[in-house]
Amino acid sequence: MRQNENILERIAKQGIVLGDGGYLIELERRGWVDSGSGRERVGTGKGSGQFTPEVAIEHPDALRELYHEFLNSGSQVLQALTFFGTREKLNRAGYGEQTEAINAAAVRIAREVAGSSALVAGSVSRTQLFEREGPTAAGQVRDLVTEQVRLLADAGVDFLILETFFHLQEMLIAIECSRASSLPIVATMTFRPTLSQCSDGHSPADCARAMVDAGAAVVGVNCEQEPDRILAITREMRKAVSVPIAAQPAAFRTTDATPCFTRLPQFPDAMEAIQLPRSAFESFGEKARSEGIQFLGGCCGCNAAYVRAIARGLSAANNRAA
Repeated sequence: MRQNENILERIAKQGIVLGDGGYLIELERRGWVDSGSGRERVGTGKGSGQFTPEVAIEHPDALRELYHEFLNSGSQVLQALTFFGTREKLNRAGYGEQTEAINAAAVRIAREVAGSSALVAGSVSRTQLFEREGPTAAGQVRDLVTEQVRLLADAGVDFLILETFFHLQEMLIAIECSRASSLPIVATMTFRPTLSQCSDGHSPADCARAMVDAGAAVVGVNCEQEPDRILAITREMRKAVSVPIAAQPAAFRTTDATPCFTRLPQFPDAMEAIQLPRSAFESFGEKARSEGIQFLGGCCGCNAAYVRAIARGLSAANNRAA
């Protein structure tokens, strides 16, 4: 049963909605998920891939506990752990036959934990096919995303989060496939290798306009960069469109030379060395309103303590404004 209030109504009522953090890397740190570093040379996009969400059926109690932690920390949205949950991606990790079961279980567990306290979002990520095969993969991407969106809608998510897309062309396909569900769409690009353009050469402003034109109700940025670098991107988006802006930064420190944590040598098995302090996310929460961010949370490396830090920052900003 979906919540009566959707994400857009909640944003309109509250001004800012606090989401959750990252799942796959946090579960890998706890020993429940394989980082994939032993399965492929990281960063090539070949082989079985990293960080797939089979934990939803193999260790459901571990996933349930993480949902509880985010909810307890102040999250008003729980993302079902369906990131990298398309059939082709799961096939590469040996779980293709469990595609339906993994997507359904992730949503069911999130819904059980959320109850009436939080909305449940279905997470749809890039397929990695554009990185491996280029635009010729567009038809396959369309089929894969269409299937996953149907699975998520059937499972009863409140809205969709299309996240961590490196190529605008693939994002626009995902938005097109998602519109048939009639669910609100939050669409967040990920900028790699630079902050000024995505992998197929479009600026943040151009991405924002294109995503809105395609049907996204909220647009923004997630992953790869820490809060301050993410905010540099969202400022450009906010100037370009009038819809709510979303920001979900990673909790890892990057460099001017390499502003993407997945391209640093510490990824994926030495990221503790580049972990940000929680104070960076408290500061992010304090800045959110003045930066025009209306849906915020964290991505990779952001656990419940970081979400609580964002909540403290939001509270501090609200108290100053009162």
